[in-house]
Amino acid sequence: MFASCHVVAGANITGGDLTSANAAFASLDAAGAIAPSPIPGVIRTFRAEEIARIARHNNITLPLPIAEICFERATGTLTAEMLLPVLHAALSEAAPNAQIQILDFSRTGVPVGTLIFTRSGLSESGLWRGHVAYDQSRSAAIWVKARVTVERTWVEVSQPMPAGAVADTSQLALRTGPRFPFGPAPLDSIDSAAGSKLLRALHPGEPIFAAMLTKPHAIESGETVHVTVVAGAAHLEFDAVAQTSAHIGEHVLIRNPENSRVFQATAEDKGKVTVTR
Repeated sequence: MFASCHVVAGANITGGDLTSANAAFASLDAAGAIAPSPIPGVIRTFRAEEIARIARHNNITLPLPIAEICFERATGTLTAEMLLPVLHAALSEAAPNAQIQILDFSRTGVPVGTLIFTRSGLSESGLWRGHVAYDQSRSAAIWVKARVTVERTWVEVSQPMPAGAVADTSQLALRTGPRFPFGPAPLDSIDSAAGSKLLRALHPGEPIFAAMLTKPHAIESGETVHVTVVAGAAHLEFDAVAQTSAHIGEHVLIRNPENSRVFQATAEDKGKVTVTR
């Protein structure tokens, strides 16, 4: 802030502001608007000719020489104590038990107004964008860098696992601790992950999300399966080779190794299919 500039608190530079800079304007309406206030961080300078014009318009005689007058917007400095209750209020519905640790925030001066932060302004990286609302329709951007967490339980792998591996309970661990409360949540029970096939490789300590898993096929293409054919009272069983993969309950193509005939069956269990006629 320049020591020679006069500080303006409101949306307009008023007659009272001009009078505080030059007592010759004391006859002006103190609340009357002379010009819009500058935005925070910008200096508004009235040149000599502009000051003279305002004086003539209001029948005011000014002593010469006429000096320039500059104005700047009143600003304040953010503090963690000011920000923390506003941040908690922004999460009062979505994550009422969230722990918020402020790491850094906007250090530039901001206008006097209402601090506004919303849940949507918070990114997973911890950068939280907000603004100061002032002068009814104006706003100034501000930001906070924060660590936002809630207590969560999650499943993670306890050893390296390649893509395509089927997760076993011995390879999984249940952990509890602070985590970011929004976005996709990791699985929170070992049973929900055990027996599933990994879509990508996982490293020890890496949480498991539902999108990382798929159900393993009951029937894999190329494997030998046991076929049960039911046609009325007739019952026939033999081994054949799967031509496609399938989960339980899905259709699968099977080739009879004796005559190379391909037919459709239903996957009933691991390595077992049925044909009903």
